[in-house]
Amino acid sequence: MLWRVQAPRGPANAAGVSLEILPGPTVNIGGKVSFGVTARRPGYLMLVDVDAEGRMSQIFPTAELLAQSVGPDMNLVKPGVQFIVPTPAAQQRGFEYVVAPPAGSAVIVAILSERRVQLLDLPDIQRKLQGPADTLSYLSDWTSQLRIPDSGGGRLLPNNWSFDIKSYSIK
Repeated sequence: MLWRVQAPRGPANAAGVSLEILPGPTVNIGGKVSFGVTARRPGYLMLVDVDAEGRMSQIFPTAELLAQSVGPDMNLVKPGVQFIVPTPAAQQRGFEYVVAPPAGSAVIVAILSERRVQLLDLPDIQRKLQGPADTLSYLSDWTSQLRIPDSGGGRLLPNNWSFDIKSYSIK
């Protein structure tokens, strides 16, 4: 008897999200960093950082940036247009990303949501994530369980998520 077995799938990237660390993958404590994100489809961007000690935090958008935002689409990425974080509007208000300790290897994850999402209530991690593949698998599994309220009736609906991850080194 033969059984059809589906090969395990990796995290989805149907929107073709691409993340770039500016100025590059090696950063110095106290230095400034920004991020460039492009996608083939529109979506709402969140950036999640996992530092060298395994602490996970959403660095874009933040509650502070959302409070200062003039519209609901401050994290909307348009197809084929590079989205820079921090945004020019945030930079004009003096917002910047300054690299902080701990030194070591870290990762940044771009998460693009098909539906409007701005803040993720990230789970507490019970173990240290082991590199980029483990981090991406963990976040992909976690987001697949999330449901997003629709704008009309408030029903909770599944969502499509796309991911890209980049490793970087803090010196």
